Amino acid sequence: MLDQHLTLSAQECALPVETVIQEGAVVEEAMSALRKKQIQQKIIYFYVVDETNKLKGVVSTRQLLLAEPTATIKSIMLSPVVKVHATQTLREAMELFALHPLLALPVIDDEGKLMGAIDLQMIVQEPINFADERARSDVFQLIGITLEEKKKVSLFSGFRHRMPWLLCNVFSGLVCAIISRVYELVLSEALLLAFFIPLVLTLSESTSMQSMAQSLQFLRGPRFSWKRIQYLAFREWQLSILLSVSLGLLVGAFSLLWGDSYLPSVAIGCGILGGVTFSSIFAIVIPIGLNRLRLDPKVASGPLVLMIADMLTTAIYLSLATWWLI
Repeated sequence: MLDQHLTLSAQECALPVETVIQEGAVVEEAMSALRKKQIQQKIIYFYVVDETNKLKGVVSTRQLLLAEPTATIKSIMLSPVVKVHATQTLREAMELFALHPLLALPVIDDEGKLMGAIDLQMIVQEPINFADERARSDVFQLIGITLEEKKKVSLFSGFRHRMPWLLCNVFSGLVCAIISRVYELVLSEALLLAFFIPLVLTLSESTSMQSMAQSLQFLRGPRFSWKRIQYLAFREWQLSILLSVSLGLLVGAFSLLWGDSYLPSVAIGCGILGGVTFSSIFAIVIPIGLNRLRLDPKVASGPLVLMIADMLTTAIYLSLATWWLI
């Protein structure tokens, strides 16, 4: 049954919304207006509009109930809002549900005016226990699986979709080889540096992939917020410094067992410090940037993050070693 409805427009699938409140009202006024409406439909979100009915934000039931009566709706609403355009299809709405675990999506027209909302329960066509977090998670996973099954991507299409991103790794390998050639002198002077290149790159790649996973997890959240991105980037930056210092000290100390001098060990430790720190920051930014460009971060992020981690770490590692030893 769902197959037949995927091509329907969001406008055709939208249900009227009774839980609409005015942007300029205070909480007490909004609550009074809502009581007068005698709302019969299930309450999921309260949508905030201006005088012309343009969608401005969204307020959860919890936010509205716990806010101070004199607080303005504008001060407690979340904005911007994840929304679907009236001309978009139900399939596109499902993709938004899979990416942003929301219980409903507002539908707007060309002028940004609120036309209605698409209820998640309407899509899955079965009751949802909204209080059960695991049950909600299962629903969103089911939507993702359903969308993947409906794509029916051919073998060649899958190859064409993935291959360009894997070429990033080929490119990074060639660039790293060129960088190593440029810094051939320091590698010949301190052969110990060459022995530890695979380990330095592995540490940078591993920590970058961990940071990338955090970024992808952020994109699954209910809304996009630059403030949350800044918090995530700052937190990962702090964590990457802590990890890189620990790893740099550990590996640098271990390398002393092979070296006749402590200087190459210092260069190894500093290379790990610089490579891990900067690669982790890029690993946070890349998935978010791909998402904003409407590219698939799940497919493209890994190769791009590894490419930058390898090139950046190799350049930092050998540059610091040359500065320190030559």
